[in-house]
Amino acid sequence: MLRWLVQYWTVTLGAKSTEELDAEHYLFVVATGLHSVASVNCVAFNRWYLLLASCLAMLAAGTLLAFSTLYDALDVYMYGSQTKTSVTVLYQAYIWMGLSAAISGPFIERRGPRIGMTVATMLLAVGFTLAQLAVTTKAQLFLTIGYGFFCGGGFGMAIVSTMTASQKWFPDIRGLTAGLCMCSFGAGTVAGANVYKAFLNRGGFVQVVTNVRNIPHVFWTTGLVIVLTMIVVTLVIRTPPVSFTVNGHDIHGVPESKAPDPNLVQDEYLQLGELDGTDVHYFQQVKALSLVQCICSTDFFCMYIAFAASIIPAMVFSSEFVAINTKVFGQSVDVTNSSKVQGLIVNLAGQLTIPVISDLIIRVCYANPAYARKIVFFFILSAQLGSMAALSSENMTFESVRSLSFTYVFGSGGSMALIQCFVTDMFGVYHAGTMYGLVFTCWSLRSAIVGYGFADFQVTRVSFRNQMQWMLVVVAIGWVALLFVRTNSVDRFFYGYKYSVCGKVMVQIAFHRHETTNDKDHDDSLTILAPPKVSPASNDFVLWNGYDHVRTSGVQHPQARQDTSDNA
Repeated sequence: MLRWLVQYWTVTLGAKSTEELDAEHYLFVVATGLHSVASVNCVAFNRWYLLLASCLAMLAAGTLLAFSTLYDALDVYMYGSQTKTSVTVLYQAYIWMGLSAAISGPFIERRGPRIGMTVATMLLAVGFTLAQLAVTTKAQLFLTIGYGFFCGGGFGMAIVSTMTASQKWFPDIRGLTAGLCMCSFGAGTVAGANVYKAFLNRGGFVQVVTNVRNIPHVFWTTGLVIVLTMIVVTLVIRTPPVSFTVNGHDIHGVPESKAPDPNLVQDEYLQLGELDGTDVHYFQQVKALSLVQCICSTDFFCMYIAFAASIIPAMVFSSEFVAINTKVFGQSVDVTNSSKVQGLIVNLAGQLTIPVISDLIIRVCYANPAYARKIVFFFILSAQLGSMAALSSENMTFESVRSLSFTYVFGSGGSMALIQCFVTDMFGVYHAGTMYGLVFTCWSLRSAIVGYGFADFQVTRVSFRNQMQWMLVVVAIGWVALLFVRTNSVDRFFYGYKYSVCGKVMVQIAFHRHETTNDKDHDDSLTILAPPKVSPASNDFVLWNGYDHVRTSGVQHPQARQDTSDNA
């Protein structure tokens, strides 16, 4: 069992077949088996089509959050009154969404996003079928299993599949790509909520439900649209070939002129993190990271805490939004509806704007990508920390609370998008899907925890101020944790633990290294600094090719044997 777990959480990627590479020249590719595909030879593939497909998948996944405008109507339809029973289905969906995203990462990286989307589509089809059966028979169990388990798990796999594919195809604009995808996720929530509102003939998001006669038509109509959308996305989504480059960079962000032969060192790149530097300065070779090393690293742990601190208070605001507006500040239902719409727009703006700013910093300042994402994340948490400190004050008016909460929600939406490209730049493209899936559990589990924990919480002015005070502590902890996310590869890949500030070593704990026979056997897979045959510029580095060394020593390299057999 332990061996199987270790094997599963180790990413190994097989080369694409010639048949698959030929088929992927076209836009629509159908998986006819586990190792066979067929193409529809009508429209040539372009990576922007894949980004559009990824946005459509995220748009569909965002409808899961819109269930919050539907559960009270389901209670009335099934039980005759608002019993708050159906809301637990949403919390179950959050949990299974996060677990699915976390566990499916290595599977999707190995088998590819096309297989991942196929499984996700099947789960969604089963889920919406059971949900429709639930409203037909008025059986809550079918709704919990169908929408909670199957749809939650399906959306989780779809999110990881689209993220890992889009980040590989757009190494030049990872921030914009993540921003568009997450903005689509938020737009899906808004669109789904408006569709459900139309089904229920509600004048606003927080108005009492009185008409539930259209409930029997909700799941089969929305489910049909979502499943068909996912089928189209499955036909389009794919990973780039190993030789793919765009704007002079490969999928790892390494300049094409300095990247090694992908056919010879593909295995080494499966475990690469990011190089410290810019397009010009790639001065430091990084130590190969396994997936387990990524997961167990202190950098990931601190990143997880910082991300949690950025989004947890926003979820508390969302769950108590109506009570804060109507009970604490005595606002009308119309004002509450208007503020809710404004908050959704602000959240969408943050999801699109903040990751784009990080891209601009990388381009304009030639900054290390991971460092640029960290700086932007730091400013997000700083703004949220200031907002939370102000909200903890006793003399707050409704207008000031609304403005400060919008500031926090703007940053929260931005961190949701920024974390995609941040984990990609920190842990490499072949680990990005799994690492993002694990980070995503923070969002999904906090939604369920906040939902269950604050279901019966009574909001008053005193309790609201007390909440702001303990959330201020949470944000402060996240702010401090982000400081310990190391983006300097000299620190990250030190054999032990090393932490530097502005080039000055603050902490350095070296581990004792024991040389083993296994270390000597794998010397040909190392990337090292070596003197070039032709004198390069002072800022160049050379990637040593172990294949040449083995070839001159008279031993045939495994890749060479494979190439020979393929040619035969």
